[in-house]
Amino acid sequence: MDKWKLLKKLMKEAQVIIEVVDARDIEGTRLPIAERMAGTNRLLILANKKDLLSEKVKVPRKGMLVSAKTADKDERKELINAILAKNSTRPMRALFIGYPNVGKSSLINMLAHRKAAKVSALAGTTKNVQWVRINEELQVTDYRGMFPDKETRSELVRKGALDVHGDEERYAYKLADDILKNQKLRTWLEGKYDFSLKDAKTSDDVLAAIAKRRNWYIKGGELNISEAAKSLLRIMREAPEI
Repeated sequence: MDKWKLLKKLMKEAQVIIEVVDARDIEGTRLPIAERMAGTNRLLILANKKDLLSEKVKVPRKGMLVSAKTADKDERKELINAILAKNSTRPMRALFIGYPNVGKSSLINMLAHRKAAKVSALAGTTKNVQWVRINEELQVTDYRGMFPDKETRSELVRKGALDVHGDEERYAYKLADDILKNQKLRTWLEGKYDFSLKDAKTSDDVLAAIAKRRNWYIKGGELNISEAAKSLLRIMREAPEI
């Protein structure tokens, strides 16, 4: 079945639709098609990964800023109450939707206070539908990661929504070039690797600096750029912006 038709079918089983977006790129990780399918009355937008932000962001009117990683019991309670406030049906069913790797499963685990949903650093981990009981009033589930059909592979990699295992170098060069053009990311990356990019002019220079800092070499004494590319893609999941 078409992914959007299947989503629409699953939406009929839920009273509330929770769209999880990346707090570092809220507008860039929204799903307009899914929002229209859900309707405004039962839609709640959660901007996850606020712990990665270096400054305040503007959250959509029907949204909340959250962090599945750092939320305490009060924030967990606040989120549960916000979901329940969207509909009077009890027990309520809430469906989590969003791009791959925005933290849908992590948020469900935070709400459930246990590892109820499978979590992975790889995009596209959720395969099957599983309803998770949060309490007597609330059940939740998440649908597989979705993104607009027009999205390019480069954009999906930048947003962490695509697993490019075996093809890291191709996308790492683009990311490195973007970092050189963005002083905030450049400074952040220098702090993460504890090195200086003062003399870096090209993406090759960035990857070479990473390989040198990590002491990654291959036979013949050449820098292991492939390993540096993998490292850059991994570490960019923690960047203050994407």
